[in-house]
Formats: sequence, C-alpha cells, structure tokens
Amino acid sequence: MLGALVIITFLAFLVTEGVVEYFAGQLFQHIAKLVPFSWALMYLSAAVGVLLAMYYRLDLVALLSQYLQIQPAIVIDWPGEVLTGLAIGRGANFVHDLITQFFPVKAAPDTLSDRL
Repeated sequence: MLGALVIITFLAFLVTEGVVEYFAGQLFQHIAKLVPFSWALMYLSAAVGVLLAMYYRLDLVALLSQYLQIQPAIVIDWPGEVLTGLAIGRGANFVHDLITQFFPVKAAPDTLSDRL
C-alpha cells in the first residue's frame, strides 16, 4: 500500500510540476496564439493524470478500503482510477493533502510498557 501511495505522489509531482507545467506551460506562455488558452493546462493535467492512473491501475478508493479493512474490500476499478487520476492531475500538494488526511501515520509506542 505504501508503495502505491509513493507512486501516486511521484506521478502527481512528475506530471503536474514536471511535464505539463514545464513543457506545455512554456508553450502556452511563449506562443502568442496559445496565451489565451492557458486555462486548458488544468484539463491537460487532469487528462494525463487519468491516463497514468488507468495505465498503472492506481486506485486511492481501493487503497483506502484496504487500509480501513472494509469487507468486502473495494476492488480496483475504473471509477476509482479516474478519481485517482484527477487527484494526480491536481498535483503533488493536493495528493499529499489527501494522503495525510485519509492515511494518517500510526503513532509508534512511546514507552516499553506500551509495547508489551
């Protein structure tokens, strides 16, 4: 589960800040005819995020059901992949906020008596 969360965060960072903003964003800023259409960058990010989530079969909804041990567990399916892709398209900050809100870090025991 942790591996999938790391991959999702990495893709969000790579896709949004790396590929779309750096490459496509530069085109929309420096080509005069594209400047009025710079609003389309967010839709491009969303589309690339959804495609990557579906290609890699990443589903935050299914991961959350596993984490919460919901029975029967939610299986990876296209609606969860689309939602995950939209989150990836929003960027690393958005994905990080989602993960920290829904997948809190379990506290380690502080004392020896807590461990026993």
